[in-house]
Amino acid sequence: MARRAARLALLAAALVAAARPARASSGEQTASLSWVRLAGAEACVAARALARAVEARLGRAALVSAARADLTIEGRVEPGGSGGWRAVIAVADADGALLGTREIATASPRCGAIDDELALAIALMIDPSASLSPSAPPPPAAPAPPPAQPPTPAPSQPQVVVQRILIPVPPPTPPPPPPAPWRVEVGAGPLFGLGLLPSPGAAAAIRARLTPPRFWSFEVGGAVWFPNEATTGASTARFSWGEGFVSACPVSLGSATRLSACAGARLGALRVGGLGFGVDRADQRLTAGGALDVRLTRRLVGPLTAGGGLGLIVPLVRDTFYYIDAQGRDREIFQMAPLAGTADVLLGVDFP
Repeated sequence: MARRAARLALLAAALVAAARPARASSGEQTASLSWVRLAGAEACVAARALARAVEARLGRAALVSAARADLTIEGRVEPGGSGGWRAVIAVADADGALLGTREIATASPRCGAIDDELALAIALMIDPSASLSPSAPPPPAAPAPPPAQPPTPAPSQPQVVVQRILIPVPPPTPPPPPPAPWRVEVGAGPLFGLGLLPSPGAAAAIRARLTPPRFWSFEVGGAVWFPNEATTGASTARFSWGEGFVSACPVSLGSATRLSACAGARLGALRVGGLGFGVDRADQRLTAGGALDVRLTRRLVGPLTAGGGLGLIVPLVRDTFYYIDAQGRDREIFQMAPLAGTADVLLGVDFP
């Protein structure tokens, strides 16, 4: 505050330098004060309160009417453009020549934060030797006879005060990162099953995994099972099966090495044909079931991946396949197990 007050004193001394020589060495300079609160600044300091604060700093009654004043001081206060408050004070000599201006601003939301600076700035414009701290105003003196009219001073060149205000400019906001892309993994390999066909079976399987940004992964695929036979005496039943599946994977842990758990449904067609029976014929049945899978996948080189999985299948459609023997009795050939298991090994690619 002391450093700022010193700067105000130097500025005020420059502003009134042209007006001071017109006064007698024994006289004290007077001024008239015009103070305006613009729209939005009605709660700021009023003209009377500001005048009292100025005379308290000067320690005398220095503010008079414009007709008797050596200096004319005009000021205004208004809300700042980006918050806070801004005041502008201009000082002119008795002939109306502008001696300079002073701008005081604050970022405080309270307008009264600049009251002391306003009073100090105006006091220093009137008397640069004024006290930097306010003091109690003196008792009003008896009115003195009007002084003799001083000779008209020679016009002086106004002094222009240039004040540079540095306004910090925030750095530009960086652009948002691009959205994460979808990931696609496609793999193929052998699939082995137990409980799905009359004997342990094998199939060629293909599987695709789709991973959207910020959501679960999904898997789709299919398998074609190699023919599987059930023999009864001299008769044979041959089973051929193809199926597809879709799964959702709410659990996915890791990046280069990923462990995931998926649940979904399987739908297919099972074809059976007889050989060596009294009447040989073929039939086709719909298959459906729920599935749970646990998979481990490892990225090898570039997009190349390798992995494997274990699964449980709960068949929802379990048709019984049978034949009628020579005595007319039903003989069961095969029925899917209520709970079947699978295992697979896949080699694939992962993009991107």
